Amino acid sequence: MTSVAAEAAPPVQQITEIVLQILQKKHVCQQDMDGEDDVDDFDAESSEYDWLLIETAMEVITCLAAALGPSFGELWQIFEKPVLKYSSSQEKLERSTAVGTIAECIGNMGASVTPGTASLMKILLKRLGDEDPEVKSNAAYGTGLLCEKSNDEKEVLSNYNVILGKLAPLLHEQQEARLLDNSAGCVARMIQRHPSRVPLEDVLPALVQLLPLREDYEENTAVFSMIVALYQANNPVVQGLTAQLMPTFEKVLGPPEEQLIEETRVKVVQLVQYLQSHST
Repeated sequence: MTSVAAEAAPPVQQITEIVLQILQKKHVCQQDMDGEDDVDDFDAESSEYDWLLIETAMEVITCLAAALGPSFGELWQIFEKPVLKYSSSQEKLERSTAVGTIAECIGNMGASVTPGTASLMKILLKRLGDEDPEVKSNAAYGTGLLCEKSNDEKEVLSNYNVILGKLAPLLHEQQEARLLDNSAGCVARMIQRHPSRVPLEDVLPALVQLLPLREDYEENTAVFSMIVALYQANNPVVQGLTAQLMPTFEKVLGPPEEQLIEETRVKVVQLVQYLQSHST
């Protein structure tokens, strides 16, 4: 156990040790049992049980990140290697779960992710090209959060064109709803953080065509906060898309209400009122 875990509060230290053992398949409950009559059935059940444990362990990691916030950055140093290992698994469920865990941890630890930016960017970019839509969707979500939260601007900006290149086909093809939504959210976060580093005249029209988001409403916060910010900056590209955006605003302000959190709803309402008052 590293010094980081040793310095953590005792309950967190105990949880960390157990989770790490499970991820490494070294916990006592994961040891093979002798004397089983039906070895094939036992192996199948054991494999399913092992994955359930590992999946639960990753959920615990996500909960720790949510509870500890920026302080989780230190614990991530312990969990990073075993979680990244699962993100490269041959099994798509293992890849999807691991990449989803990475994304949630980035979102929860915020700027504390900065020291791990390079290693996380590498695996997320790789998984953006995954054959499985769920893995790819989680990777898009994580990539957007990494661009938003990390303070390693050199590493992030050096990959902007690569990220956009991988996302471009997803913004033009009829993909699964969640994949499209998370791709839109990723681009929105990239624009929000560094608007001058994204070719808005090419990217924004494609993004607007995906709206309103169909399934992952959480990403509406990133998307519409970005759109409001561009209007506030008097960006000519978004101003030229007003006619296309107005019906979208109407839809997201209507049912179902869970499309927008209250803070984002207020921003969109104020924007619509402004646009209507200045329309000719």
